[in-house]
Amino acid sequence: MSRRVRPGYLLAEALCALALAGLLAVAAAMLLSGARRSLHAAERRDRAERAERETLAILRETLAGADGIILRGDTAVEFDLLIGTGVVCDRETAAIVLPPPTVRSGPPLTIVTQPLGPEDVVAVRTSAITDDEEEWWIGVVDSAQVRQLPGVCDPASGWRAGADADAAVLRLTLLDPLPPAVEEGAPVRIGRRGRLTLYHAGGGAWMLGWRRCHPWLEVCGAVQPVAGPLRPPSAGGLRMRWSGGAPVGLEILATGADVGRGVRGVVYP
Repeated sequence: MSRRVRPGYLLAEALCALALAGLLAVAAAMLLSGARRSLHAAERRDRAERAERETLAILRETLAGADGIILRGDTAVEFDLLIGTGVVCDRETAAIVLPPPTVRSGPPLTIVTQPLGPEDVVAVRTSAITDDEEEWWIGVVDSAQVRQLPGVCDPASGWRAGADADAAVLRLTLLDPLPPAVEEGAPVRIGRRGRLTLYHAGGGAWMLGWRRCHPWLEVCGAVQPVAGPLRPPSAGGLRMRWSGGAPVGLEILATGADVGRGVRGVVYP
């Protein structure tokens, strides 16, 4: 004997199923929304921590070998970025010559990481000694040329191997004449005056930026972003100060935007 199902019962059952499906859909949507929020928060935290690490690493790497470091407040530091080293193999009234930067045999005595040009800063160790300390003469480049100079810094003088007899040397013409205390064999450091600073990049973002500066006029060019985003100055995006310890170091605090917790480090120039 078959049992008849009333239509009203089927309708109620369908409505219950629809209601349950709706509840499950709402629950799934809430779970998905929560997962998205968690993922978004994790991404923001990762970006902030990456910005902090990159900022600290850039400041450490550039300042560790820099000369003439000057703090400009607590969110900017100015210095001579080291872009070349070498040794004087020949000198003129207002020019020095360095051994070939590109050689076939052995390690080069001249290392240059960027093309050199006007307003780069040259520091040359002199033969003068004051109070048992080494003395450096500071000059500014007027022009830089890598070219062949026959008979200058030749293999016989020991400044290059025989395989590099025809290699081009680096000649730096300077704005001022050299003092007599600058002699052949003197170590040379070549720097580029610039500034790393926290600046407003637009759109609410604050970045660590690099600006090339004139060596003595305290005038800097356009800023270029190198790391970030960081918090604004009022929220401690970047803080720098000289420590009171021995040796003296530069204490750095960098904090990423939004959810950054901040990283600290010390640079000993």
